[in-house]
Amino acid sequence: MTTGEATALGLTGLSANGTIHPEGLATTHYFEYGTSSAYGYRTPTRSLPPRLAAYYHESWDQGLGGWGSRLKPTHFASGGPSGGYINLAEPSEPDFNHDDGIGTLHLLKFLYPGPMSPTCMYLGAGDPDLRDAKVSLWARGHDWKANGSEVVWWTQSQSNPEVGEQDGRRRANWAYTGFSLNDFLSDSTWHKIDYRLLNDTTQWTYGGNNHQQADNAVRYTYWSIDSAQEHLNGDFFHLAAYVDVKNPPSGSIDFDEFELVYKSLVFPSNGGRLVKAPESPGEDPARLTDGWRNGKGHVWRSAENPKAPLEFVYSFATPVTIEAVEVHQNPEWPAKDVEVSVSSDGKNYAPLAGLVLLERSDKGANFLFAIKVGISAPARFVKLAVRSGYRQERWGVGEIEVFGTGATMLPENEPNHVNTDLTDLRPGTTYHYRLVATNARGTTHGADRTFATPADSRPLAATGPAARITPTSARLEGRVNALSQRTRFYFEYGPDANYGSKSSEGYAGLQITPRSSYATVEGLQPGTTYHYRVVATNDTGTSRGMDRTLRTRNGR
Repeated sequence: MTTGEATALGLTGLSANGTIHPEGLATTHYFEYGTSSAYGYRTPTRSLPPRLAAYYHESWDQGLGGWGSRLKPTHFASGGPSGGYINLAEPSEPDFNHDDGIGTLHLLKFLYPGPMSPTCMYLGAGDPDLRDAKVSLWARGHDWKANGSEVVWWTQSQSNPEVGEQDGRRRANWAYTGFSLNDFLSDSTWHKIDYRLLNDTTQWTYGGNNHQQADNAVRYTYWSIDSAQEHLNGDFFHLAAYVDVKNPPSGSIDFDEFELVYKSLVFPSNGGRLVKAPESPGEDPARLTDGWRNGKGHVWRSAENPKAPLEFVYSFATPVTIEAVEVHQNPEWPAKDVEVSVSSDGKNYAPLAGLVLLERSDKGANFLFAIKVGISAPARFVKLAVRSGYRQERWGVGEIEVFGTGATMLPENEPNHVNTDLTDLRPGTTYHYRLVATNARGTTHGADRTFATPADSRPLAATGPAARITPTSARLEGRVNALSQRTRFYFEYGPDANYGSKSSEGYAGLQITPRSSYATVEGLQPGTTYHYRVVATNDTGTSRGMDRTLRTRNGR
């Protein structure tokens, strides 16, 4: 277990990070904190989330698959790494909603996993948990020129989903700036890209809002990255951030074979057990709770000429309360009418939901599902009965998902990233903090760390690593916290710590969280060591990051 780095949350708060390896056991955790190593305060106890056991896959073989784009989308039926793919071409209409946060955006491709859109995917019953999720895709650039922008993951979540699209909605937007797709888009070659959405505030940049939008700006309001990823009920993107409207990105990008692995409540990881299933030669009903919505090897079909009802019965190790059920389709042998019921003894069942599955969708197989939400049903057993199908010869179904509370949630058997916001702190004060975790093997305390809250609103500036280093140029990175005042930044650089040159200025917004900030410097000498640091300025004062060095490559 590790107590991680903290990041500032304005003058009176911080976000504490850490990692916990639970050794496969249900584990709880909290942070202790205070003005000395005696601490004195602690955050609420929380459980580690369930395993990464749910899978969403889009091949783009049949079309856009329900994805949207502000760029010009074109579908190709063949030519990708595996069949069809999509191409997204600039120019794009800029998104100015976050100009006082991360800056102007170009929305490459986006999908609605939750009910913010009537065409949503209902991943995880509309409330998927993407903390530490895995992302995999293929991408290829065509004359792609980023022109200072970065192609990154984007999360949008709503902290009051009950409001829906009405006035008063509050949405938080975060960019995963810990990983950029830019390095894979420059050579017109298909690249397989894999990365994790680590639940660590040092890897994210809060999107913020645009104060020029006046009252409308409040729809974009801070919500912690831990909460926003735990409840990704809005939409997620790959987009171009940090767009210079005078020199926007150009060209196009191909995408294929997108896969997302996220936290799940499916039966096998949470004490559920299949106790009854229809007989069908060569078919394994365990596929229906393997975490895949559909796809080859992840669906079930009946024996020939089925007769209703075809019943699947699952038991839980402990009593649960079911809050949502979601049943997916077998596109080849589609079922039609299905019924879900629950029981406390496995004998007497009460109906929970009568559902009708779609036979087909122009958005593809991922939209062939039926769902029932807003329920609260105690259960020890749940039964799915298939009562009819669209084909006489066979009936089939895809993933069966049940969501709720009460099940034993086993976490991923690897380091789990956790973070918690500590608020109501005193400005200009040094705080001690550490992570504490407990499971069946006992309680472990992480190392003590300290963090000093800012004394005033001078921006915080931290010099980051250099990247994309060539013989004559480099991309410099820093983290700047504007501490709620409009802040500008630039990089000083030169052959020694006296620097002598500086990059063009950029705008770092006026949020209260750290923002990744970049500049590309050119005209460097090959095979030469350079010093550099980030400098940030607002009305309260100027801050300078630590000195770092880079060495340009040899050659020309």
